[in-house]
Amino acid sequence: MLFRNPRFLAFLLIAVGVGLISYHGERRWRLPQWTEAEIEQSVELNLALDLQRRGPHLQPPPERLAALRSALRAEVEAEIRREREQPERWIGFGAILCVLGAGHWLKELLAKLARPN
Repeated sequence: MLFRNPRFLAFLLIAVGVGLISYHGERRWRLPQWTEAEIEQSVELNLALDLQRRGPHLQPPPERLAALRSALRAEVEAEIRREREQPERWIGFGAILCVLGAGHWLKELLAKLARPN
C-alpha cells in the first residue's frame, strides 16, 4: 500500500506544494499592472456612475466631491491589493507544504541512517 511507505507522505506534500506554487504563481504573474492613469480613470468612471445613480436631486455639493473621489480611490486601491494578496497567500501555503514535505523526508532519511543494521 502507498500509505505504508513513509516517503509517500513527503512526496505528496511536496507535489501538492509545488502544484499550488505553480498555479497561483502563474495567476499572480498574469495580473495586470495598474498605472496611476488607469487608477485615476477607474476612480473617475466610478464617480460618474455613482453620481448618475443618485439622480439630479441628490447631487453632492462640490466640496463633497473631493471626499467621494478619495473614498473611491481607496476602494479601487484596496481591490487591486486584494487581487494581489490572494494568490500570494496560496503561494505561501504551497511553500509551507514543500518545507513540511522536505522536513518529513529528511526525518525519515535520518531515522533510516540512525538504525543499526
